[in-house]
Amino acid sequence: MPKEFLLEIGTEEIPSRFVGPALEKMQELFIQLLASGRVALTGELKALGTPRRLVLYAPSLEEQQADLSKEVLGPPRKVAYDTEGKPTKAALVFAEKNGVTVDALSIKSRERGEYVVARIDEKGGDTGQWLKQVLPGFILSIPFQKSMRWMGKDIRFARPIHWILALWGGSVVDFELDGLKSGNLSRGHRFMSPGAFLVKDFKTYAAQAEPNFVVLDPEVRKQRIVKQTGELAKSVGGAVLDDAGLVDEVTNLVEYPVAVLGSFDRQHLRIPKEVLITAMREHQRFFSIVNQQGELLPSFITISNTRAEDMAVVRAGNERVLAARLSDAAYFFDHDLKHPLADRVEGLKKVTFQEKLGTVYDKTMRIKALTSHLARLLNADSSVAERAAFLCKADLLTGIVGEFPKLQGIMGRQYALSSGEDRVVAEAIAEHYLPRFAGDALPKSLEGMCVGVADRIDSIAGCFSAGLIPSGSEDPYGLRRQSVAVLNMLLERAVRMSLRALIAQACEGYGLKTADRARVEAETLDFIRQRLAGMLIAEGLRPDVVDAALLVDFDDALIAREKVRALDGLRLTEDYQPLVTALKRAGNILPKGFEGAVKKGLLKQDEEKVLHAVYAEVRGRVEQKAAALDFRGALAEIASLRKPVDAFFDKVMVMDKDEAVKANRLALLAGITGLFSGIADFSRLVLSTEEAKT
Repeated sequence: MPKEFLLEIGTEEIPSRFVGPALEKMQELFIQLLASGRVALTGELKALGTPRRLVLYAPSLEEQQADLSKEVLGPPRKVAYDTEGKPTKAALVFAEKNGVTVDALSIKSRERGEYVVARIDEKGGDTGQWLKQVLPGFILSIPFQKSMRWMGKDIRFARPIHWILALWGGSVVDFELDGLKSGNLSRGHRFMSPGAFLVKDFKTYAAQAEPNFVVLDPEVRKQRIVKQTGELAKSVGGAVLDDAGLVDEVTNLVEYPVAVLGSFDRQHLRIPKEVLITAMREHQRFFSIVNQQGELLPSFITISNTRAEDMAVVRAGNERVLAARLSDAAYFFDHDLKHPLADRVEGLKKVTFQEKLGTVYDKTMRIKALTSHLARLLNADSSVAERAAFLCKADLLTGIVGEFPKLQGIMGRQYALSSGEDRVVAEAIAEHYLPRFAGDALPKSLEGMCVGVADRIDSIAGCFSAGLIPSGSEDPYGLRRQSVAVLNMLLERAVRMSLRALIAQACEGYGLKTADRARVEAETLDFIRQRLAGMLIAEGLRPDVVDAALLVDFDDALIAREKVRALDGLRLTEDYQPLVTALKRAGNILPKGFEGAVKKGLLKQDEEKVLHAVYAEVRGRVEQKAAALDFRGALAEIASLRKPVDAFFDKVMVMDKDEAVKANRLALLAGITGLFSGIADFSRLVLSTEEAKT
């Protein structure tokens, strides 16, 4: 009969950011484990957890593993047996490896001849015994961003493991993990109910968790946090500032959430609200409260992990800590205002941007030069853009940004306004950091966009010139993210721009030698091309279509995207498969680097004459539409060649004995393939065997 399975891994507090991913991987890995172990699951596998425990619950696992019956293909018959039919060493090794006798081996015919086959029949074992064997390895396979050892043990986990609860049908799954034995005991909240309690099954486990001040389900904890904070904010005439990320983080910081309302001195409201919100969020994990106008109220909410006898003490302690934080912020803010933002630029000469790429001041001057170039291209206000570029990194030397690095740009705008700079300049300073992450807002002004693109292209080209190129998952300077940001800005505003020329302009700022510059420009352009490919594939476009279009004259992101979308549109038509098949055939026939012009007098057969006439008529329209970025129209014109191309291949022998006729026919094919190759590399398009035959 199917039985219930319950696993709880009790630990010291696991970092909040580890908990969610760990629960997801636990579920995924256990499902894979069940499949490999041939154990059937009925019902929903649940992964629950808190900072102190990771829980896995399967309502019904089959009592026995499924039987296994399979055939394993071995060496060829002529290798496994000698001329007298006696088994060779190859047969003996194969039989031993698969746990069968040589006499049990059989011979099966395959397309490539006769092969030795071992039939393996394995009776399914007891699921409880199987769990006993696999659970230690399963627990240690749960991945974390960082793991640790403790007390001289050989195992690694996110945090030290203190207990393991493992039940199969109400009985303990008995195993040991580096000296720690599994059992049927769980523990309550570390402070409010630190003792152990007996668990018989998941029902009793869940029933006892709440009285022991443990809310097992992260979703339930999140709902309680949202409900409690909402009610407390309403009690002071406000609402909780929307912050889904903070809710998720706090959810996995506590086992038993208790919301506490506190307040701070109203005089601190003179500080920019971004500073107050950041101080509360980043340092204390406090929720901010705003009124209907979005203005900050002098109150906050914190989530405590304990329900104290006197919650006023908890509130007072949090208010005292926050008061110190806000006093520091007020000091930094007041001190920063004593110096105009422009006066700080000179100080950037003492701040290293990157060891091989100079100071932040050097970078600022490069950004300014690039911004000037971009402003002219995009018809932005050059004076505004250049001033914003000059000031864009100055806030790095302010006390507030030193304390709260996430406020870069935001404080630059604030201090620019306080220094008497034009508002458009101040906004461009803040906007040049946008987008900061996927889905973030883009710069609203052209000037902000110019500074943002210049900043990122300078970093990308500079890192490539210094050999600081991302590899694998390593990207310490965030070049992939910065490339995607540049592409998003250009595509969102439908900006036509030569990336090659922009990169070349950026390389000028580094004074590279001619040979090095050519390499850096090529590598940087290809790096950005790969990022665009990833973006388009994420839209649902086929990888081979994206690859084929982007490999042809990639320079302008807007044009490149239009080519990909046009080619993907052609793929959905009935002409696509036969046309690409014919183009691939023509490409295979054409000698590498073939050049030649069609001579009408050498056209002998009607099919080649018709094809040449249609080609001559279509060519001009294709070139005209491609120049106008109407790639759908250009590809539709090329598709009209499908039938005459098919007729040509059916009736005409390209490789004629007459060399002149042969060269003429090759020239005709070269012209036709050239039309398509000006838009995409058809050799990169993937056709299945069935597709190619249609």
